[in-house]
Amino acid sequence: MTETIDLADEQALGPLVANAFGDRYFFNLNRHAFDKLGAAALFETKFGDLLFRENELNIIVGTDSGLLLRYLLSKPLPKGTRYLFIEPDRVLQALRIHDLLGEANERIACAGPEEWLRMLQKFKAADYFYIDAVKSVNALCAQDDFIDEYAELSWHVAEVLSQFNWRYSAELGSEAFIARQIANAPDNRLPAKLMAKAFSGKTVAILAGGPSLDQALPWVIQHRQQCVVFAVSRISRQLLAAGIEPDFVFSVDPTDLSFDISKEMLNFSEKTVFVCSYHTVPTLVSQWAGIMLYLGARFPWQSDLNSNNLSSAGPTVTNTALNMAYEFGFSQIILCGVDLCFTREGFTHARGSDEQLAGPRFNLTSLQVETNGGYLAPTSCDFAQAIQSLGRQAHLLSRNGCRIVNVAEGAAKIEAVEYRPLDLLQLDAEPVDVGAVLAERLALISDLNRDLDKVHAELKRAQHQVRAIAKLAANARQINDAMYQSEGTVVSFKDKKSLDQIEKKFKREHRQYSRLVKKFGIRSFIKLAKPFDDEEWSAEEARQLGNVYYDAYAEGANKLLNLIDAAIDRVSARRQEQSEHPDFALMLEQAKKDRSYGRVKLWRRKFGGGLLSAEFADAFAEMERRYMEVLTDRNTKHMARAKSHSNLAAVKHRAGLLFKHRKLAELQDLLAALGKHERQQEADCYRFLIEGYLAELQDRPEDALDAYQRLVDLGGGLLEEALARIAAIGVNHEDDQTARLALECLSQLNPVYLPLYAEIQRLQHDVVAAIDSYAAYIEQFPQDVLVQMKLAALYGECRIYDGADLMLDYVLQQQPGHEPALALKQRLAELRATGPD
Repeated sequence: MTETIDLADEQALGPLVANAFGDRYFFNLNRHAFDKLGAAALFETKFGDLLFRENELNIIVGTDSGLLLRYLLSKPLPKGTRYLFIEPDRVLQALRIHDLLGEANERIACAGPEEWLRMLQKFKAADYFYIDAVKSVNALCAQDDFIDEYAELSWHVAEVLSQFNWRYSAELGSEAFIARQIANAPDNRLPAKLMAKAFSGKTVAILAGGPSLDQALPWVIQHRQQCVVFAVSRISRQLLAAGIEPDFVFSVDPTDLSFDISKEMLNFSEKTVFVCSYHTVPTLVSQWAGIMLYLGARFPWQSDLNSNNLSSAGPTVTNTALNMAYEFGFSQIILCGVDLCFTREGFTHARGSDEQLAGPRFNLTSLQVETNGGYLAPTSCDFAQAIQSLGRQAHLLSRNGCRIVNVAEGAAKIEAVEYRPLDLLQLDAEPVDVGAVLAERLALISDLNRDLDKVHAELKRAQHQVRAIAKLAANARQINDAMYQSEGTVVSFKDKKSLDQIEKKFKREHRQYSRLVKKFGIRSFIKLAKPFDDEEWSAEEARQLGNVYYDAYAEGANKLLNLIDAAIDRVSARRQEQSEHPDFALMLEQAKKDRSYGRVKLWRRKFGGGLLSAEFADAFAEMERRYMEVLTDRNTKHMARAKSHSNLAAVKHRAGLLFKHRKLAELQDLLAALGKHERQQEADCYRFLIEGYLAELQDRPEDALDAYQRLVDLGGGLLEEALARIAAIGVNHEDDQTARLALECLSQLNPVYLPLYAEIQRLQHDVVAAIDSYAAYIEQFPQDVLVQMKLAALYGECRIYDGADLMLDYVLQQQPGHEPALALKQRLAELRATGPD
């Protein structure tokens, strides 16, 4: 029996079927998705116009047996848009064999997991990333993933595209970074260069959010006076819980998500110094009540207020902290919680973090890295990139005399970073007085009171320049639109000369600010510079080209102007905070607009209660209430994202992949991770599945059957997986009754199993039942010639020659000249002629 039935591979994709609408697809990829609606109608319902937007690059995981690809081929494709489909290798091979990918099209391609990145380059993906026009979509087959191959592919694609998106945004000098820079200008008052070489020869511990931080915190508490403590802002919650206040806390991310994961840092006392990039999210910057040092330039244009400052090093906040440790003069840098990989159970961050509270991460790809302990640990694409960048940075710093040590055995092994356990570290004998060093350096600052006046003047100067650019762009747009005749020729060369003069003003009188304006209209300018279609511009398009060009200028100018106007308002509010008779109404209005309710702490410290009327006392109290509400809210977007990574639905796919590749240790880790999930009752079914997989890999068939039977008793979404494994164990161990019973149940769940059920019935000499099972299958899948041939052969074995002839005639009607059918028909004719032996 084991030579006849292979449950692991047979019918993996299912038969090629056709529905009532004429759509052909592999049954196991989509099952009943196209039963009630044809593919085209279903795609229109599910995707709408999502796939038909101009100038986009769509990365689509799965093709729905080629139907989604051919659906696009049947439609007029939007201008400048391309489509890259990605299929698992065996699916792609089957699609090509059965010619299901349609005709070739230069803007649509289908690739496997190993070649899709090369196709990205061919499709000029960089151009699309630059205009934020790359999106990832899962086809219906990838959303359902009945074959357990799309999940990891989808996770991998999403991670890689996220990395590309970050890289290209950074290359452009993303709008978000410049927008934050302008917003923070009133508050970025002390450059980090003040602390250059302030701690020469000393030791610093950099605390990050990896799982190993939990083991390092007791050591930090014990040796708190012997080293300076740097901490990334995301671990503030854990540090407060442990009673640790860092000397310096770091943040660099411009996104609102960064505030969600870092807001607890606002609870540190004034002893902690905040070191932030010029583009750090303003809700952290504006609500910080202590000393703050900024990195980089204060303004995104040339200005006397842009000091020769220290710069942050990307891509992560840990890179920045490491660079500042070197710039501040430390000779020994101890990394704690800088893991850049996950625990074996799938935990990505230390206890108390959103990620840890959400549960272990189950949507892990097969990407692994070597740890300091010599074993492999799972990681993500962004962590893998960070390992490389940190290695390059550590190599450079170590050459300049810095010793960099990581104390975690489970952390990723990094070039030029020495692994050394905590108990072997050597620290400074004398305590470090950070407060005294800081006071000495701050004493060098003079004329800080006039700083806001200078910032206000700088912003007003920029405002004047950008307003002039916006006016010129609007004027140029009108001239360009009126300059062409209907056929596209130029009517007035005088108008052309006027446009040339405007262009010279952009480049000469407003050169610096024109470049900045272009950064805010960059996505439109890129479309002009590198059109995605290779077609020649028509006369009308040539006219429109000029309009788009000046519209891009106007768009960029207006965006920039809004930011500058808002920054001027912010400076006005900060000036009131320095006034002896402040305008509290203006201060409150600005703080509400900026969602910076925490500024009330500064106001309380400066003004006390003496200047407050009852009205403003109530307003201050309301600000404090809203501030505490924000700080204590755990139901954030970041927590929701963390929980999505710990979705139990991903366990089935990950467990199936690990079992398929016989990854025993990783399955054991996954089982351990399930034991730490917050919803234990819901996890039971996945636990039984993994226990069964483990028992099979360890050659314990009875234990495996017991685990799968418990899963069958539970019912639910994993019933098919359990029955398939029970059937496989029955086949492999020649337990006919177990295999037959499991296949009977399976064939009722999924008709794809009917041929397997028929085969085992035949082997057990229940020929009539086998014929019935084959017939039931063929009734549902009348195009599966292979099964039709098996039924014809079975008829022949039973000397039911009329039935065999009918079946073979049906096969030949579908495929005239089918050689196996003709050969079997000839063989059966000979047997019928000679009669029984």
